[in-house]
Amino acid sequence: MQPAPRKSKSHGVLAIIGIMIGLACWHPGFSTVMMKPSNVTLAQDTAITLRLDQSISSKTSSSGQHFGGKLAQALMVNGEMVLPPGTEFSGTVAQAVPVGKLAGGATLRIVLNSFSFQGKEYKVQVAPLVRVTQGQGRRTATMTGGGAALGALVGVLAHGGKGALIGAAAGAGAGAVGAAATNRARDIVMPAESLVTFHLGEPINVAINPTYSARHSWFFF
Repeated sequence: MQPAPRKSKSHGVLAIIGIMIGLACWHPGFSTVMMKPSNVTLAQDTAITLRLDQSISSKTSSSGQHFGGKLAQALMVNGEMVLPPGTEFSGTVAQAVPVGKLAGGATLRIVLNSFSFQGKEYKVQVAPLVRVTQGQGRRTATMTGGGAALGALVGVLAHGGKGALIGAAAGAGAGAVGAAATNRARDIVMPAESLVTFHLGEPINVAINPTYSARHSWFFF
């Protein structure tokens, strides 16, 4: 019969081997360590550039309609990233007026409402983004006057004083036709994936919960 102490020693060796195997299996993983949250302020007038998720149009969109967009560029404060690219924002179409049949132009006004970050929603105040197309009336009148003046000049050179009157009348007609043909007002379209930029109307505090992954390096692993 072997001495008892030798048997006890073999049990100790097996226990050590078991611990080492357990550590080897546990080592490749990462453990997430939570750090103390920090508050960062995005200043007033901070530019927010978004890539639209869908198309917005003065003709097809309606007032009150919601739209979404993702942050195209990270928002930085003192060299530190506050909001990463891809942060989701939501907004509303405040006004959508299609182009009129006569002199009325199109109007499209959109605003941002909020964004989501680390599971929390933040309300934002921004200056509205407004785009307007001018109706035909004013530009038609300008082009018509220019056509008349050009016609008068041609008439003077070709026929003298009498020709000026004829040329003016002809030129006015030509100017009006040109305006009608080339100055058709169009609706405003912001295509999907296009970039739009807003500016914060007031500062906003963002709570950042930083995390880091700690890799374990016990023994020789």
